[in-house]
Amino acid sequence: MLTATPLRRWIEAALLVIGVLGLLLVGIANLVFDDTLPQVDPRQLGHGNIYTGSSTVRDWIVWALISSLVLIAITGLPTGRAAGRGFVRGAVAQGIGGMVVTFWAVGASMLTNAFYFAGPGDRCFYDSCWPLHEQIWAILVPGVLTGIAMLAMAFLVTRLAWWIRALVPVVVWIGTLVAQHAIWMNYLLPLFEAPPN
Repeated sequence: MLTATPLRRWIEAALLVIGVLGLLLVGIANLVFDDTLPQVDPRQLGHGNIYTGSSTVRDWIVWALISSLVLIAITGLPTGRAAGRGFVRGAVAQGIGGMVVTFWAVGASMLTNAFYFAGPGDRCFYDSCWPLHEQIWAILVPGVLTGIAMLAMAFLVTRLAWWIRALVPVVVWIGTLVAQHAIWMNYLLPLFEAPPN
């Protein structure tokens, strides 16, 4: 039986600090995940003008594991036994972490696409800047859904077992990243290469 001893409180505090500091790494991870997706350059006619990032599958796997561990660490420790509920401290950290993950997802996708317009003469080929905004929205889906899952799990701290609260955001994170990469090449990239309708 795990009780709220001073040692346990210190361990949980250390785990939460590691999780909070690790959220900074989630921002870097989002940049790596975005960099592995080939993207259509909105400055040129979209047919065949694709930017392919420099990140590798190995980078993707390493950052997915680091991000998953951070998402688990930010949940804190369970109360009582391992299958017990979580502490409110962990729920607060997880809720704030959900907002940070969402911020990083939006920020990383905006930053990735801002580099298209770094030069003085850079402007969109189409008036609507197709497919810049659509690519941004498609890129940020995994992070936003993970952030929402973290917020939902934080609100359910008294209703769900700790391990469910810890693993649901990780499953959402990895599942949506894998799904995103699976449909990007076959469906989204050809759609983004085509002229706007």
